[in-house]
Amino acid sequence: MSVSGRIATVLNNKRRVGGNMAFYEYTQNNSGGHFEVNDKLCHRVFIEADNLDEADSIAESLGVYFNGVTDGVDCECCGDRWYSGDEVDLSEINEDGYEVSVYDGLGDAEKVWRDGYGAYEIHTEPNWQKTIFRKFSGKIKFRNIEEYAQFLADEYEWTTPDARIFYKDGTVTEINKRKGVR
Repeated sequence: MSVSGRIATVLNNKRRVGGNMAFYEYTQNNSGGHFEVNDKLCHRVFIEADNLDEADSIAESLGVYFNGVTDGVDCECCGDRWYSGDEVDLSEINEDGYEVSVYDGLGDAEKVWRDGYGAYEIHTEPNWQKTIFRKFSGKIKFRNIEEYAQFLADEYEWTTPDARIFYKDGTVTEINKRKGVR
């Protein structure tokens, strides 16, 4: 593990032990063929909390629920609408980089990549790769939770807003897909 990786691990462990907060992500499955969207819920919900139990409790107070199929609320074939949160560890994501690709045949793939991802901090410069399909691929980093949420909204755009970030201080930020982005 690199020195920066060891430092990030120490900081993350200290954060959990020392009570500093993390962000937890809840992603909604469109069980039954639709998403629940209201003044609190949308496709992705990020909650700043001291630990997962606290984040789950906050999520439940917003209307997130778990075990929807078992409780007869969600569609059996589609699965549960919500699952317990996952910690968003940007230091871990950034250490490895987040791979983003544009496949050949979508116009000028290099320009599309630069237009879509060039504003992010670059982890690994993009280059042409050939697996099954030829693609222009590189890795990016995220400066903060807002940038990560914005990236996901721009990539997926399932609901409006696509994400809400609930901060511990009571602030809520809504994230929508940016116009003209892929």
